[in-house]
Amino acid sequence: MSKPKKIIDNPTSAELLRQFEAFESLEALYKDFPLARKLFHKMENASNEFLKIKKQAEILKVPDQFNERFASLGWIAYESMNMEVMQKAINIHDTEGKDAAEKILADSYDEETLKWGILRLNGNRDFKKRIRLTELAREDYLAGRHHACIPLLLSLLDGLVNDVSKHVGFFAVNVDITAWDCIAAHETGLQTLASILTKGRNKTNEAGISIPYRNGILHGRELAFDNKLVAAKCWAALFAARDWAGALDDGKKEPKPKEEVSWRQIFKQISETNLMKKSIEEWNPRISENIPYFPFEGNISSLPENTPEYAVAAFLDHWCNKRFGPIADALLYFTDTPKGKKACIARQDFGKHVPTSFKVLGVDDQAAAVTHVIAELRFKIDDQEKIKEVSVRAIYQDLENNASVRSMPGGQWRIVQNSFTGIIYAHSL
Repeated sequence: MSKPKKIIDNPTSAELLRQFEAFESLEALYKDFPLARKLFHKMENASNEFLKIKKQAEILKVPDQFNERFASLGWIAYESMNMEVMQKAINIHDTEGKDAAEKILADSYDEETLKWGILRLNGNRDFKKRIRLTELAREDYLAGRHHACIPLLLSLLDGLVNDVSKHVGFFAVNVDITAWDCIAAHETGLQTLASILTKGRNKTNEAGISIPYRNGILHGRELAFDNKLVAAKCWAALFAARDWAGALDDGKKEPKPKEEVSWRQIFKQISETNLMKKSIEEWNPRISENIPYFPFEGNISSLPENTPEYAVAAFLDHWCNKRFGPIADALLYFTDTPKGKKACIARQDFGKHVPTSFKVLGVDDQAAAVTHVIAELRFKIDDQEKIKEVSVRAIYQDLENNASVRSMPGGQWRIVQNSFTGIIYAHSL
């Protein structure tokens, strides 16, 4: 019988671990043979950096540790799940028991977690269709109406998987919710969760339950399902399904051709990491009151280029003039989406409420790669002017769409769409 695969065996994690092992072998050679020290005279510094990276890489083990303890209870690890919450739950499970750990997990699905989780749903067309119902489920959940939100979430989960897979729903016997190199869609993840949630419940049960058994709940055999723990597990399953859908959008259903990484590339990455670290240490936030061109309105060409305020001002200028193609190009995306489709989505999202003008009031430099640009938007509603103030989150990315330091060349500022959630998704202003 073959040994069950683990999440850490996923190609991305496994390749990283293989490189660590190879590096350790090379380091041993360096220490034991004087000739090696001449060949690799910079090994000592690289070794110190590599050990730091390896220590941080212990986090790769957390999803497996989490699933080993919690999958049978109706929780699974997924990409967008808070890693600190996972680690804390594991520690509490091992020291205080599963009940205390499950309480920590359930409490983590609070208003803030749901807000960001639902915002991520907007990035997938099949999830976006169901945002209205998802928002209603959130209202019921936060109000403690678990009897209402649980059946709704189970229904949404089933339909979503059906649409994404174009085959069957989440609770079908022959459902396939796996994907290559994906935490949520690992065989110990959603696939295992589906088998637990679809267990038969053939007798009417008046006692409370802690797992959202779909058949018992929707067929009226479970009469005490309405509690926070069951509801939180439904949210977790929904967000995990979103990460699975994202993996499919990224082409991860089947393995990609293996790409060999040379030692030259590894040392180059370490060098770039050191440069990045130095740039972060040297970076200091600006004081908005000391920037002479705030508040700003007028021709955006008078703003300094490659600054977050310039990027946001250009974005707002495009919005005022209904240039949806450039709007789409400026946004931060979590998945690979064709350019034409991005423009259509931008038109749909930003075309309902269009400002007539804007003013940039100031900036809040929060990190070397992150700035919040405070802006004032003016709208014309029924011949009256209405003003909305927004805090627009801008993130500096390199050419590979990784967060970078603003002083590093070749990057660009991306606009986070949920900065405008209260405007673009509002029924009226």
